[in-house]
Amino acid sequence: MKTYKVVPCPGRIVARPKENLSGAYASFAQIVEQESLGGWELVTAMPVAVETKKSRLRTIEEQYNLLVFARDVDKAEELSEATGKKKK
Repeated sequence: MKTYKVVPCPGRIVARPKENLSGAYASFAQIVEQESLGGWELVTAMPVAVETKKSRLRTIEEQYNLLVFARDVDKAEELSEATGKKKK
């Protein structure tokens, strides 16, 4: 059995000038590396539009990505035992 977590991240990478594109990709990779700690494996990334209301008549839509990570429940239980946390 697996457990899942969903992590939001920017839906757009902006690099100016174009030569800085590798730095922008590196920041995205850093999110994946950080969230992979503890045995989490990236399963998929999916776009999602988030709409926020600015006034009664005006809304703004922003694009994000959701990164879905999974890990085996057994690994999660082992990790909680190693850190001394009890399952609820």
